[in-house]
This record gives sequence, structure tokens and C-alpha cells, in this order.
Amino acid sequence: MNVEDIPPLRGRRPDGARTVKRRLPPGSAWHALPRRSVLAAALAGGTAAGFAALGVFPAARRALADGYSIYDRCPSYATDHNCSPGCGPSTIYPDSCEISGANLGFHRDDGSTWTLRPNQCFSGSYDGWLWMHTGACGACACHVERRCHDGYRRTSAGFVKSICRWNTRCGCPGTVSWPTVRRGTSGTDVYAIQHLLSHRGYTTTADGIFGPNTEARVAEFQAGVGLTASGVVDATTWERLVVSVTSGSRGQSVDAAQRLLNATGYKLVVDGIFGQASDAATRDFQRQNGLTVTGTVASSTWRTLTGGGGTT
Repeated sequence: MNVEDIPPLRGRRPDGARTVKRRLPPGSAWHALPRRSVLAAALAGGTAAGFAALGVFPAARRALADGYSIYDRCPSYATDHNCSPGCGPSTIYPDSCEISGANLGFHRDDGSTWTLRPNQCFSGSYDGWLWMHTGACGACACHVERRCHDGYRRTSAGFVKSICRWNTRCGCPGTVSWPTVRRGTSGTDVYAIQHLLSHRGYTTTADGIFGPNTEARVAEFQAGVGLTASGVVDATTWERLVVSVTSGSRGQSVDAAQRLLNATGYKLVVDGIFGQASDAATRDFQRQNGLTVTGTVASSTWRTLTGGGGTT
């Protein structure tokens, strides 16, 4: 069991406050939940029998009771962790984390925009918690360990719950490969392909389903750039399809980047406008995945966003 340094959060954290070591008890701040298929079946329809089945998974039951969500389809950063409790119902704000100094990787607390949420993370007892994704995750080829740390952010509508999510350990750093996407596939990568095809002038309905029409548009694009018109989006096709998007960019290519960022836990409005929020999310994603932090979604960032489940 790991021991994590967590700043004491009973009340405002004074400058220079020492950290205290807390051994994280099993089933609380450190989770290794059961297979996703089992949880999905248990939660289907919210039946009494289904929730009773969670009795053998006390960590999942407690998380559910605390208001966390258990998803039967995980975002890419948690595909075999069952997502839950993930970072809970709070929004992951990419600018909520301290990025330097003694409290690196913890939630900011400036007493104005950012404040901490003492002992409200898990069962009213923990300030933050750890979870590990076993397997390739982003640029981590073996596993990634993350810390989630609770707080509040002041918005125009008042304070909202916010999360700082920080990578504390990366197992076997590797090079992420492009995924191969073909007819019959569905999901965020397909949305991205469809948006990028439209950006390139091969108008495609963005429905997240790689059907015959998307296959045809891919083949047309491939023929147009001198590639074999296979209709399959492989590494070579990805490299020709993606474009760099950065602050001030607009259009379908930005939609693609925003959807992919949201699949890794951000809450961007998919509006095709690369504004401050998209810039902050991109920089945070790059920092979390060991990429050069530029705020620009270029080839390496596209590859990590789409191919985070595999390595070469």
C-alpha cells in the first residue's frame, strides 16, 4: 500500500504548512475496482438485485452512496479501472493544480478564485485520493498513478466543485502509437476523424459511427493525398489528416480536439473555438503525458489523444 503526502486541509492551508503522511486504507482512497462488465451488469437499470450485487464490491458501493458515478463505458484514461469513482462528480479544471513549489500537484488555494474542500473527497474523510490505471495510458506504457485533490473554483455563478488531477507516477514511459480505425468502430476517435475530414473538405456527418459513408469519405481523402484508398484510418492516414490547432483556431478541427480532450476528463464546450479553456486543457494534457507544453495540438498531441491505449 502506498503512503501519500497530503497537506492537512482542516480549514485554510497556511503558507508553508507541513504535509502529513496518511496511510490510505483499502477500499477508500486507493481503488482497484472489479471488471467493468460485472459492474455494468450490476448497475443496469438500477435494480435492487443489481445494487445488491455491489455488496461484494464495498469500495464501489461506498463510492456510489457518496454520490460518485460508476460508468459502464470508461474514458480512455481509465478503460480497465471501471472509471469509478474516477474524480467524482466534480469538474476537472486543468488550471486548478499547483504546477510548481512545495504543493506541486495539489489543488490551488489562493482564497479568491481557488479554495480547498477539506475532508470532503471520500466519505467525508479524505482530502484527496489515488487511483491506478493498469495498462497503457497516454504516454505511460505500463501504468499510471493519479492523485485527485478536491477544491472549489469561483465562477460567474458562484463557487463550483473542482478537481486537480495529477500524475504521480508513470510506469514504463513509451511512445504512443496511432490507433487503426475502420468500418464498424464507434466512439470519440471516430468523431475526431469525421470532424477532421470535414475540415479537409470531405464533408462528413459527425455521429461517432464509422459507417459506409465515413469509410467512403476516408477513401476519397486518401486518394486525394496520394495514399492507398483503403477506407481505413491507419498511422499514415492520421498523419496526413490531422492539422495543428492552437489559441485562436476555429472550425471542425477544433471540434475534434475538444471532443478528444473531453474523453480524457475535461469539460470543454465543443464549439469549434480554441479559446482559453481549450488552451488550458491542452497544456494540462500535455503536462500529464510528458509532452512539450505548448498549448498547440500538433501531431504528437493528436497521437497521444487518440492512441493513449497503446504503445509502440
